[in-house]
Amino acid sequence: MSQLNAGSIVQNMAMEFDNTQRRFVPARNTIEPLCEGQVLVRVLCCTLCGSDLHTVSGRRSGHDRGVLGHEIVGEVVGWCGPNAPVDYYGSQLQIGQRITWAMSVGCECCFYCDNDLNQKCDSLFKYGHEANQGRPTGGLSEHCVLVAGTPIFPVPAVLSNEVVAPVNCATATVSAAFRLVSQTHRMQGASVLIVGAGMLGLTAAAQCSEAGASQVIVADPNEERAKLALLFGATEVLVSETAEERKETLLGMTDGRGVDLAIDFAGMTSAVEACLESVRLGGCVMLVGSVFPSDPIALYPELAVRRMLTLRGLHNYLPCDLDHGLRFLERNHQRFPFESLVGKRFPLAEVDLAFEYAMQQRPVRVAVYPHGGD
Repeated sequence: MSQLNAGSIVQNMAMEFDNTQRRFVPARNTIEPLCEGQVLVRVLCCTLCGSDLHTVSGRRSGHDRGVLGHEIVGEVVGWCGPNAPVDYYGSQLQIGQRITWAMSVGCECCFYCDNDLNQKCDSLFKYGHEANQGRPTGGLSEHCVLVAGTPIFPVPAVLSNEVVAPVNCATATVSAAFRLVSQTHRMQGASVLIVGAGMLGLTAAAQCSEAGASQVIVADPNEERAKLALLFGATEVLVSETAEERKETLLGMTDGRGVDLAIDFAGMTSAVEACLESVRLGGCVMLVGSVFPSDPIALYPELAVRRMLTLRGLHNYLPCDLDHGLRFLERNHQRFPFESLVGKRFPLAEVDLAFEYAMQQRPVRVAVYPHGGD
C-alpha cells in the first residue's frame, strides 16, 4: 500500500552512535507513524563520508544515539498523505523506485533560502546529523524517513548503488564549488590545482577534465592516492614536496604565472596555504575542506589586493548541484572508475568494523549494506 496510515507497522533496525562509549548500539523498534508529506525509504546502500569518520573519532560533535550516514541510496516504500509526493523534476514517486535526496533541507522562505543559501537555512535539517526521535533519518539504518520538502531525485538505471551513494555529498559539493567558480573564472582551458585526492578531490579532477581544463594538477602526500587521480582526469600529480619545491614545480608548469584556480579539499592549514601561494595574479582560491577546527593562517591583505585574488568558501550545496552531480555521473560512469573507490563492503551489524577499517586502511570509501547487498 503506497499511503502509510496511522495503522501501518514497519519494524526497523538502526545502528545508533553512543557518544560516551564511542561505539554503535543496535536499536530495534517500530517506526513511528509518518507525518503528512514524509516518505519512508528502504536503505539500499550507505557510504561512509569523511565527516562521519570525524564524528566517530571525536573531531566533530554529534547527537548522542543519533543515526549517522548521509550518503544514501534507497527505494521508496510509501508515504503519508493521499497523493504521491513529487521528485525534484515534478514527477510523482513510485513504490520501489530507487532514489537519492539532498543532504540538507531548507525552509525555502527564510533570509538565507531567499538568497540561494538554502544549506544555511535558519531551520536547517540535515540527514545523518540529527537525533533519532522514532523516525530514523540516517543511512546506518534499514529504513530512512524523508522529511516533508526534501528535494528527491530518481537514480538513473545505469548507476550502481556504490557509484551513486556519494552523489548527495561529495559529487554535489564539487558541482557547487564549480558553480561558484564559474561566476568569476572560466574552467575551459584553465590550469587547476586540487589539494587532496580523497572522494572530493578525485571527483573534482574528473569534473575539471570534463569541463575542458587544460591542466588538472592533484597534490596529495599519499603517493597511492595521488596516482589514483590520474585515472580521474589529472594531468599531473604532486607527492610529498616541500612548499618551495611545490611552488617551483607549479611555476614551471604554468609559464611562471601560477595556476588559474586552486581548490582545497584537505582542510589542513598547510593545504590552505598551498592554495594561496599557488594561484596566479587574478586567480581564484576555493576552500572546501576546512570543516573541522584548525590553526589560523596568515593572510596579508596587501598581497590579496595587489594580486587581485578571489577567495571563496563553500559548505554543502544547493539542490541544483545535486542534479548536476547526477547528470555528471550518468555521462561519465564508464569514463572514470568511481565504483573502484569503494574499498570494502560491510553489513549493517558490522558498522563498528566498517569504521575501524575506514580509519585504519583509509580507502576512499567504505559501503554499508543494511539489507546485505540485496
